[in-house]
Amino acid sequence: MSVYGDTISTSGLDSSDQQPAFVFTRSEDAIERPAKRRKVSKANSIEYAPAFKFEPLFGGSEDLQWVKLRQELFVRFWKETEGRIQSVLQAANEETLAKVTAFVQNTNVTKGMGTLPAGFIATGPNIASQSLLFEQLSDKLRAELQGPVVTLRSGDASNLKAMLKQIIRETTNQKSIGDDENGFDQRPGRKLLNYDLELLHRFVNAHESQKVVVAFQDSEAFDPGLLVDIITLFNCWEDRIPFILLFGIATSVDLFHERLSRAASRYLSGTQFDVEQTSSILESLFQKVTASTNVPVRLGPGFISSLMERQHDHVQSVQAFTSALKYAYMFHFYSNPLAVLSNFTELSRMMNSLTPLHLEAVRKLSSFQELVKLLFDNNDKIHAKKLLEDDDVLREEIELSLKSTSVKLTHLSRKMQVIASIAKGPVGKVELYLKAFKGTLNDSDIILGLFDNIKRMSPQELASLIDTIEAVAQNGSLELGLDGWLNEEPDFALEIGEVRKQVALLAATGNPVRSSYAAHSKAVRTTVIAQKVQLSYEKSSLSREDIEYTKLIDQFLETLRGYLTCENPQQWFLNEVWLFDFTFPYKDVFAPRPRHVLENALFEPSGYLLSCDPSVEVLSSASVPTAIIYHMYLESGSLINISDLWTSFFSIMEGEGDEGCDERTALMLFYKGLADLKLLGMIKQSKRKVDHLGKSLWRGL
Repeated sequence: MSVYGDTISTSGLDSSDQQPAFVFTRSEDAIERPAKRRKVSKANSIEYAPAFKFEPLFGGSEDLQWVKLRQELFVRFWKETEGRIQSVLQAANEETLAKVTAFVQNTNVTKGMGTLPAGFIATGPNIASQSLLFEQLSDKLRAELQGPVVTLRSGDASNLKAMLKQIIRETTNQKSIGDDENGFDQRPGRKLLNYDLELLHRFVNAHESQKVVVAFQDSEAFDPGLLVDIITLFNCWEDRIPFILLFGIATSVDLFHERLSRAASRYLSGTQFDVEQTSSILESLFQKVTASTNVPVRLGPGFISSLMERQHDHVQSVQAFTSALKYAYMFHFYSNPLAVLSNFTELSRMMNSLTPLHLEAVRKLSSFQELVKLLFDNNDKIHAKKLLEDDDVLREEIELSLKSTSVKLTHLSRKMQVIASIAKGPVGKVELYLKAFKGTLNDSDIILGLFDNIKRMSPQELASLIDTIEAVAQNGSLELGLDGWLNEEPDFALEIGEVRKQVALLAATGNPVRSSYAAHSKAVRTTVIAQKVQLSYEKSSLSREDIEYTKLIDQFLETLRGYLTCENPQQWFLNEVWLFDFTFPYKDVFAPRPRHVLENALFEPSGYLLSCDPSVEVLSSASVPTAIIYHMYLESGSLINISDLWTSFFSIMEGEGDEGCDERTALMLFYKGLADLKLLGMIKQSKRKVDHLGKSLWRGL
């Protein structure tokens, strides 16, 4: 190798390239390192969204004072309704809470016994109700118990270490008597790990806690091995920490014990508690917030049917029912300008301030049209004409109708209460409400079965039935907010009282009395002639007392039928003011169909995008590129040739004159549209043909 070549080969190297170590010194002109910034909480920098406000209706022409009034009525009425809901929920689990609390308070935790006190709370198959129950139980125990209370859920702890961390963290974070700033674990020596139960032991000793309650909300969702480990570990510490365990069980205690090992089962010693089922809680809640007399907004049969069907099919919690109810209130007051009239207590003051827009909205209601039609059928054309032309007459009619509506709803609630009290067998309150508001109660199986049962009653049973009706009318119903109304309906009370007196006189004779409905109308006589049996029929004879009792039965049935006859509330004038029966917003919000909406948006983008002109065809250069490709997608088979698809797309986007775009822009839009469809899962790369796309979804299927 020449010297020249060596010079060339080493000319690019530095003398420090082969240096084994380097020493770096700080230069005087080096830039000073900025001080470490302290991490500042972002709590003060949060930008809160503006408060929710109602929008003006009537195309934006509604006065702001009416908009504000609708929102105030919604806030006030929902606050009252929410208070009723909370009272029902607190009373629903009150018995179970009292029993569990008494069990925890009366249990003497003796150290060194080798067993752990345990309470097994059988909540039933609806595990959605466990959250409310254990939340109430935790609050009650923390208020009445001297010691920490921890509630564990299956999703919070995946292993033993995480479970112990959560128990110790929640226990030590709870405020206790004698808590100080220095803490309870500041001792010299080794530092304990945050999952060491010695921390909990020190906490118990420092605060003199008599009991430590650990509740497993959905115990059957925990890993069985994890439960066995935690129970065994608690048993090892039971001589130092007074544990009491609570388990929420959806099936049965026997099945729960089968999931545990025998050793872990022997460590548990406790009591079983049965919880009121969610169905009965929902029925009580329904009676209090929907069927009660002082409810500002009634829910229609369509909405209630959809709500209960979803509640039954999906086994949802009480909180889901409450959310749906609140949405119904909000939608009613947000979208209905006539909802301001639902405040029956201030109708007189409000009538004079109603604007022509409100009156015009009333004249467009279907109930108003039915009222005018009824007036024409009754040859009262003058009053019908005044309602159409004179605003003052319409105001008087609105006030009179809404005041009478309050009275009619009270009478309807009274009739439903009487039917529920005297019907043969238990009657579902929801079913009774639906039939009453559909207008089918008069000819329903409930009424027909009731009347058929009365016809076959003995005098003693009939007298007892009349006593039940009088007791219901005298005492009213606390659940429905009904006061006693027997004195308000003296004619009905006098008629049924007279029937009871006559029945008592017939029963006092001592002779057996029956009605013609209970006796067989024909008797069969058997005659044997020449070793042949002949059957003959003859009418059974009724005594004078039987005939009189049959007349009393007919009289009582006629009186009761007239009293229990119900009108259809959906045919009353201005039922749109106080009755909410729209199912489409509820289904779209609580049971959304995103695929259906996306397909409609791609098929007809003008219905969703303000930038799309409805008069422009979808297959034009002015339309949305993704929608154009989607229309071609619908017309294709299971395999789509990309080249053909691009040719068709470009022929549309090219347009005529200056309306279209160039090939490069069209190609960019084409790729973007394909990416959108791929993101929605409608197309995929075909494995059989490289230049083809596979079709994944078909519209409507």
